[in-house]
Amino acid sequence: MDFTEKYTSDKDSRLMLRKINDLVKTSEKQFTVVYSTFLDPAQQALVSSVSEFYGYIELIGGYDDAERRLCRICANEYAADEGAPIVIFTAEASMKDAEISHRDVLGSLMGLGIKREMIGDILPAGNRPQFFCHSSVADYIELELKKIGRHSVAVRRSQAAELHETKYKPMTVNISSMRLDCISAEAFGMSRTKAAEYIRKGLVFVNWLPKEDPSLEIKSGDKISMRGKGKIEVTGIAGTSKKGRLFVEIRKKI
Repeated sequence: MDFTEKYTSDKDSRLMLRKINDLVKTSEKQFTVVYSTFLDPAQQALVSSVSEFYGYIELIGGYDDAERRLCRICANEYAADEGAPIVIFTAEASMKDAEISHRDVLGSLMGLGIKREMIGDILPAGNRPQFFCHSSVADYIELELKKIGRHSVAVRRSQAAELHETKYKPMTVNISSMRLDCISAEAFGMSRTKAAEYIRKGLVFVNWLPKEDPSLEIKSGDKISMRGKGKIEVTGIAGTSKKGRLFVEIRKKI
């Protein structure tokens, strides 16, 4: 029996788990630490749930709050480690007032033929965005990336990420229950029926995993994202009204 069947029915996800398993075997046989390509949060959550990988896997993204991360795989206590294959680039636009977006950077990199799995986090910062990539494509990026969007850029390698504080807007929503569709409707400004449609279409993620059940019970600390609408975190319940409705505190990324 294919062990991946225990964890997911999705073909792409099962293929990804098989690749990680192959890397575990490589680490064990060759006495070396090996690294995967970049995984998105949902893939990371899936890999972390696999009991066959317990004790072998560490997730590394280049900085503490990285969203996209590599799997560091060490299946032998005597394994040699040459370091994570992550390169940080800063791209500086020739125009000082340029505003280069996450989409601009990603589009330009993929326009060079680079696969998404080779690109880590992208940190927009006006005319000086930074991005992380797998070292195997770093030389090619350094040679070929001359424009991002419509802006000419000079690309250089950087020693560390120049992090900017993520801003959140605190909110309190008044809802009838902690169901996913109730919280999503209030947080993202839509009807409960519309929120349920998004959920059933697989466009809503809880703790980075897609959830298609509108009645899913949400708890404090859960992170919810809706494709094209944004991200929130449920931070607590402030109280209950006389009619039994809940005052739920959330923070929304802005």
